[in-house]
Amino acid sequence: MQGANVSRKPPGLPAIEWDDLRYFLTLAREKSLSGAARSLGTTQPTMSRRLELFEKKLGAVLFQRRPSGLELTDTGRQILDYAGRMEDAALAAERIATGSSAGLSGTIRVTSAEWLGARVLSPLLAEFCTLHPEMNIELVTDTEALSLTRRETDIAVRFGRFEQEGLMQRKIGSLPFGLYAAPGYLKAKGLPDFRQRGAGATVIAMNAALAESVAETKWLRHHLAHAHIAFRSNSRDGQAAAAVAGAGLVCLPARLAGAYPQLRAIETPAPVPSRDVWLGFHRDTRGIPRVRGVVDFLAERTRRLR
Repeated sequence: MQGANVSRKPPGLPAIEWDDLRYFLTLAREKSLSGAARSLGTTQPTMSRRLELFEKKLGAVLFQRRPSGLELTDTGRQILDYAGRMEDAALAAERIATGSSAGLSGTIRVTSAEWLGARVLSPLLAEFCTLHPEMNIELVTDTEALSLTRRETDIAVRFGRFEQEGLMQRKIGSLPFGLYAAPGYLKAKGLPDFRQRGAGATVIAMNAALAESVAETKWLRHHLAHAHIAFRSNSRDGQAAAAVAGAGLVCLPARLAGAYPQLRAIETPAPVPSRDVWLGFHRDTRGIPRVRGVVDFLAERTRRLR
């Protein structure tokens, strides 16, 4: 009987609210108080107090504190499933309610990779804002993909198809890539010897964590397998700047390389793989005029993206 009293909700505590579940879900996803605090724009002590109060309301421990971070208990895992479903329902209701707004006005958040947002999307979105002065566009460029299903963003532009359920998507273009180098590098090292798979050459590549998912990095490993990797970066502009400084050969989108006139295109025995560009948005937002307006505008303007 004593064990049964441990899980009983203490009397006099307020009822569970949606904010309790929102804080709990963020903690489960971030696996740390500090990470959850950053995500919600609050402080670590506040997150700790909110968790303590929620556990008191439930009369149960939801997380074990480990050196690696917060780990859900069995009870926490069960609650996570229900809380996730409640979040989906709440966000769906919010999307439907937002859909009643008429006209091209209001705020839309768009997310993409850094260089794609800066070099391709920013000029187009600026044009859209000029055409529709009541609109407010927020472009978020980040290596961490924001979630369409959790409404962290309204529209996402990414390389490759979207895998989440409940999303609508369309291919809006394909970006060719090429191999480039600065004249100073070519004077010092010469053209790469593809028959020797790049022996004696130096190359610039993506960070190791991204290498397996990036097609042009696989191309580099195959055609220039004996080259020395002199520099790595997850920033395309960072790679381009390193190539301009003479660090080595680099695979870049032709659209980005064109912004660096110091770079020279290198003829290759096989084309560097191009990357398909996909636009995604949540199915529940397809009837919202401002979402539809931005989606259709970007799809039309990028239809022949290259």
